[in-house]
Amino acid sequence: MAQTRTRAGSVAASGASPHSISLKVLRDFFGESRLSHPSLSPAHTLPGTDSIAKASLPYPTAPTDPFPLSPLLALPPAFGAAYVGTVFSCTLCANNELPSSSPIVVRDVQLSAELQVPSGSIALGLEGPDAVDGRDIQPAQTLQKVVRHELREDGPHVLAVTVTYQETRDDTTNKRTFRKLYQFVAQPALGVRTKVGDLAAKKDTPDTRRFVLEAQLENLTETPVVLEKVTVSTAQGLTSKSLNWNDADDKPILSPQDVMQVAFTLQQIQGEQLDETNGRTVLAQLHVDWRSPMGEKGSLTTGWLGSRAR
Repeated sequence: MAQTRTRAGSVAASGASPHSISLKVLRDFFGESRLSHPSLSPAHTLPGTDSIAKASLPYPTAPTDPFPLSPLLALPPAFGAAYVGTVFSCTLCANNELPSSSPIVVRDVQLSAELQVPSGSIALGLEGPDAVDGRDIQPAQTLQKVVRHELREDGPHVLAVTVTYQETRDDTTNKRTFRKLYQFVAQPALGVRTKVGDLAAKKDTPDTRRFVLEAQLENLTETPVVLEKVTVSTAQGLTSKSLNWNDADDKPILSPQDVMQVAFTLQQIQGEQLDETNGRTVLAQLHVDWRSPMGEKGSLTTGWLGSRAR
């Protein structure tokens, strides 16, 4: 996370005893938790020195290779960037830090989270194997929950996580709670500039209107992105035709700051009326799906695009 803050009234300031539970937050880059119990993997013979030297090069293959990363893969940074249109996913870990000899018993550990976005606060649902709200945690054990939220606003975000639990010692039970804030900034991944123009009507259908919808897509991230698909949803009375690549072609890869132009033709269905509101003909929405180099999905949808009504 970019920055971590604790709630006012910390342990040091209040003079209270240290918390028995610690909180750790891990960013998930693949839509699933990367925290799990350790497991052993079978050992394999290392490749020869020639192949190791080749793999260590930044680009050991030809420059025309469509793979957006070098074959020598690397883990993402500690937190990584958060982009509008992607699913923000984190694993929350409440860990019992008490030694096994401690007379304190920790019970009913509960986690809750909310995301503070520029437009307000959003309560986040927690996913995990535990069906009950609270759980008892033995020393050196952990309670894990996953939060997921699709980012739709750019700007500063704050993930607020609250931990509540009970400490029991010598038949005395105290309820304790603490809250941590994790700040990050959601940035646009793709810049989209659109333009709509009129086309001449076909000779066999002179009363139907035709349009061309053009869009420039710019990669605003610091890594390559793979364009999965670009589609349009047309308003009533219209059909569309893509002038771009098809599924059989290699998917385009945009390097940082690269710009790609896409286009669609729109045609009025004969005998159908177009949606004209306030002197404007409503035409279509543009949908863009992409993937990051690590396979993380992203998507965006524009507002309704239009042209001047006749």
